[in-house]
Amino acid sequence: MLIFDLPNTMKRKLMLMEAILGKLLDAPAPLLNVPGIAQRLNTEHTAFRNHPHRLPDKGWVAEVKNGFWRMMNAGHDSLEGNQV
Repeated sequence: MLIFDLPNTMKRKLMLMEAILGKLLDAPAPLLNVPGIAQRLNTEHTAFRNHPHRLPDKGWVAEVKNGFWRMMNAGHDSLEGNQV
């Protein structure tokens, strides 16, 4: 019996991070904060509170000021399927 399904968990986390990137891309302003992302995902920010902080590790976003995020070129490339 499989106690913890790591590959599916990691896939869901990657899909959530890609959804966050998509919301940053679709945002009318270039900057978006975690509550703003939560509103666009129609969920509470506690559902993904750590994920925006993983995106800079990949170089997909950068925190520009006080919790506001901006998508970087690597984030655009990731959404287009051009992994860097």
